[in-house]
Amino acid sequence: MDSVGKERDRIDRRRKQVTITPTVIANNSLHMKREMRQDLRDKFILYLNSALAMENAALERVQRRIEQTVLEDVKQQLQRHLEETRQHQDRLRRIIMNIGAGLAGLNPTEEKGQLPIATPPRSIIDKIHESRTSLAEQDLMQSVEDMIVENAEVTGYNLLIQMAEKMNIGETIPYLRQSLDEEEKMFGWLRANTPAMFAKLWPQIDSSSYSSANSKTRTTVNDIESIDQTFKCETCNETFRSREDLKNHTMQNHE
Repeated sequence: MDSVGKERDRIDRRRKQVTITPTVIANNSLHMKREMRQDLRDKFILYLNSALAMENAALERVQRRIEQTVLEDVKQQLQRHLEETRQHQDRLRRIIMNIGAGLAGLNPTEEKGQLPIATPPRSIIDKIHESRTSLAEQDLMQSVEDMIVENAEVTGYNLLIQMAEKMNIGETIPYLRQSLDEEEKMFGWLRANTPAMFAKLWPQIDSSSYSSANSKTRTTVNDIESIDQTFKCETCNETFRSREDLKNHTMQNHE
């Protein structure tokens, strides 16, 4: 084979090496889509676990609120929501196990998340704690935090449902929507009953604050009365234990 033939043969071999057929393009595109879908599913599981961590923390908080509240109707509603919260945990665990089956490191979390509760500066917190005088006042403040937590959970479940719709993971949506409905009902109950809760708690708060103020006043008066007072004669510097004694001394000796 002459040099021209060799060069032609070399060019043909190179063309065969770099030729990309429609089949190759389709296969590569399919592979990339599968990888992208898997990455999105992994991320979705992370969001599911984030919601589960919130439910884990919420369960503990609801249990504590049941013990602390002084309102019987609130206690009963919290007890019902405690059972719902356990069901929310179970649903999230099942979804995570189904989607992440066989994938390492994508198991349901047992950790507790940080609940989104409004926290003022430390200087204000200390003064609030010092001024709280009754369980009723603590109950009222906790009811405000209840609404914040429930609203955050409603937002979280709405986000998960939208993600599931976009990713075509429709089998998860009925379970997520059931939990969302229960969170919305709890949030609605709190919002509707807050005025009644305030009306029941305020007399106790007002009475306790009045008693505390009277106690502080009595303490101050007693402290003043217990001070050992003396009165000095400006002429001879002699001291007396009462103004009357000083007055008599002045009349007898310096007038």
